[in-house]
Amino acid sequence: MAVSAGDHWRDTVRKPGHALAAMLACLQLALVAGFDGWAGRMLLTAHLGAFLLWQPMVSANRRLDVMPLVLLLAGLVAFQWALGWVSLSVWLCMLAGLVVAQAASRSARRDRLPDLLGFGYLVLVLLAWVVPLGVPLDPDVRRLLARLARDSGYVVVVLVALAALTKRRQRAGALPDFAAAATAMLAVGVIVLTALAFMFLTGASYERALLQSVGSVAVVLLMLGWLWNPRGGYSGVALLLSRRALAGSLPLEEWLGEVSEEARNAPSATAFLAAAASRMLELPGVTGVAWQAEPGLDGSVGRLGRHTNRIAHGDLVVTIGTRGTADAVTLWRWDLMVNILAEFLVSRRQAADLAEIGYLRAIHETGARLTHDVKNLLQSFEAILYAAESGFARDPEGTQALIQRQLPTLAARLRLTLDKLRQPGPDASESIMLPDWWARLQARLHDVACVGSPDPMLSVPAGLFDRFVDNCVQNARDKADSRGRPTIAVHLCGEGRGFALEVRDDGMAVPSERATRLMREPVASDAGLGVGLMQLSREAALLGWRVRLAENRDGGVCFRLDRPQAGDTTR
Repeated sequence: MAVSAGDHWRDTVRKPGHALAAMLACLQLALVAGFDGWAGRMLLTAHLGAFLLWQPMVSANRRLDVMPLVLLLAGLVAFQWALGWVSLSVWLCMLAGLVVAQAASRSARRDRLPDLLGFGYLVLVLLAWVVPLGVPLDPDVRRLLARLARDSGYVVVVLVALAALTKRRQRAGALPDFAAAATAMLAVGVIVLTALAFMFLTGASYERALLQSVGSVAVVLLMLGWLWNPRGGYSGVALLLSRRALAGSLPLEEWLGEVSEEARNAPSATAFLAAAASRMLELPGVTGVAWQAEPGLDGSVGRLGRHTNRIAHGDLVVTIGTRGTADAVTLWRWDLMVNILAEFLVSRRQAADLAEIGYLRAIHETGARLTHDVKNLLQSFEAILYAAESGFARDPEGTQALIQRQLPTLAARLRLTLDKLRQPGPDASESIMLPDWWARLQARLHDVACVGSPDPMLSVPAGLFDRFVDNCVQNARDKADSRGRPTIAVHLCGEGRGFALEVRDDGMAVPSERATRLMREPVASDAGLGVGLMQLSREAALLGWRVRLAENRDGGVCFRLDRPQAGDTTR
């Protein structure tokens, strides 16, 4: 769609930089023409029209209704009727503040340049042209200041226009910083009033009083800037005001510390929410607090009253009663507090869930370990029964002697398993001499070779060693295939601190994907729960021993139980 020349001109004029240049140009020409004649007043009216296109409060594309238009015309007539150096000075102060507000809303220095030049021009016109019209001043000095403002004004207006033409396109949505506008307007007003005070109280000339005023205000602003953000690691007024703005009369960090303490010490979620609500009851204007997190987890403190504010975060819903209507900043602050309470509540639930998971895991691990022990005992009983059924016919006395030797050992192992069932934990207290344990092992293992000579000075944890041998032997037997069962042997290696117990077989190697997970996590197994070696490794670590897969190849698989050497982290 083609754009007409009139629409293009209107869009160009409505751009903030172009409207600012037009506004300042009209003001410059109005000051040059003077306010007494009709030309100056008409140019001042054009200046106000350009201001309406430039002003940052209302969009320039908005259509005016009848009533706002009538009020606008009435304001224009009143301004023209009361036109003088006082009203013009107030207008220039306000205009300078709005220009600073626009400059503060822009991020790039290049985009701020037209506004900064405009602010400098307005301050120059105010101090060197408008204010001298109302104070007793030497005519030559007044003419000199007016000429300075006039000639400098032409240059600045041209620079503003050029900067507006070369300025990049400003993104929409940038809101003016009215705090910066108020600060700039107050600073310019203080400079003018302080100059007038110095002039009338001390009898100094205007130019001298103006220099004293600028110097005094500069020193005060410098001190305020240092107090706002001092160097050397000390907190300034900015930090104090930020804390109070965030938490009202109760500093946020204090409230967070109190709530954190309650979260650590409260025995339940109900007690925690009650304590946190009591803390919120201390806030100014709060008369009562009610909460509900889940069915059965609710309560209240104080009295809600007629004015209530409902804030919800996740499952937590908090209703805060106040003496009057709460403002937006207070509601935002309360919303932040409720959000923090909801996060604390979620963390407590997660901690409870983790404790329950840990409890169930301990039960599972204990049951899995005892299941392996019972399975090994059952295998030993089956071996004795097989020996009894087949051996009494051939060698009654030998079979009876074998049963008499094995039954006390099996009874002791069964008693140890029952003791662990009553009080789960490693049986570190039962240690026997290595020769006695080795003889007992040789007596109960018939199809397993036992190789090595035990050190008569060593004592070992019998339960750990029995479970290691039984587990490894059973895993080796489970490898039986079409070639039959693999040959299994138990070896005693080394002596003293370097003593080790090994279980070897000539079966298939453990698959590599399983070998890397053995002793670290449960491993899927076709013949068991897949947690025997993991439980065994953990129990061995508690007793100062180590279980590891020392060799893994087809025809040579070796599991080793030994004491880890200093600096050795191999598992």
